[in-house]
Amino acid sequence: MRPRIFFTFLLLLLSFFANAQPMRKASPKSDTTSFKIQTNYLSNYVYNGRADSLKAPYFYTTATVNFANGMYASFSLNYLLTPGQRGYDFSELDLGYNYILGDKATGEMYGSKYFYATGSNLISGNISSDIGFTFNYDLAYFNFHNSFDLFFSNKADMQLVPGFEKEIMFSTNNENKLTITPGLYSSFSSLNFYESTINRRLNPLKNPKIKQPPTAGTLQSTTTVDQKGFKFLDMELSLPINYEFNNWNIALTPTYAIPFNKITTTSINTTTINGVTNTAKINSTPFYEKHLANVFFIDLGITYKF
Repeated sequence: MRPRIFFTFLLLLLSFFANAQPMRKASPKSDTTSFKIQTNYLSNYVYNGRADSLKAPYFYTTATVNFANGMYASFSLNYLLTPGQRGYDFSELDLGYNYILGDKATGEMYGSKYFYATGSNLISGNISSDIGFTFNYDLAYFNFHNSFDLFFSNKADMQLVPGFEKEIMFSTNNENKLTITPGLYSSFSSLNFYESTINRRLNPLKNPKIKQPPTAGTLQSTTTVDQKGFKFLDMELSLPINYEFNNWNIALTPTYAIPFNKITTTSINTTTINGVTNTAKINSTPFYEKHLANVFFIDLGITYKF
């Protein structure tokens, strides 16, 4: 099933590239400062092709200020919709700069800071901040997209996401524009963040959202990823659909993620209960990692630009 879906999408993607008229993405800098607010529904949180065993849909709102010199600032609030865990989960502050190099190269440089609710169980919930950049190059019939990020948790991680995309404009006038942008992307990353994520999940005494029986002890976990290095983690096929009219934008982005290379972990748990200490070595690989599966999710949003 996985190869059939992948190659079907790939053939459709190639047919778009071959038949669509070449169109350069224009990115003129505005001579004024603009503000926009965006509200989205995300059907499931997926990170590097991984989705938690318990589905994690989100409702999130983002406010963005774009300055005439290319700088921008945005802040988002993310509300978890999972039954039994509903509530504010995390927020994100971004500062960045949009750049243009000649006629064909565009991109941005940015830094992000993440803030989590106490007890957040997010897969990437140990990443505290991020700096990175994107680089897009117009190759006439499609665009080459690259992003590189340096994430900070207990240790730093590098992530590279190369891909190809094509913006296809079906209708355009002074007030309305409909675009579809099929894309194919791959994710490569180091795995240091995974160790601190597993440690957090193995120590439920620190997570108030998980009810625990009363104990008079402590638990300390030390986790090691069995496969070190820079790994190919997933491939994502996306088909963003955008409709702009007046100051409004409606966007629907269906994505199909195909994970690769299982990440297994080994943890040493040290428990101290009533003054007695015990140590145990366990296979701490999460259930969803042991049973990697393709994931389909959507992101539906509406934006108003002031």
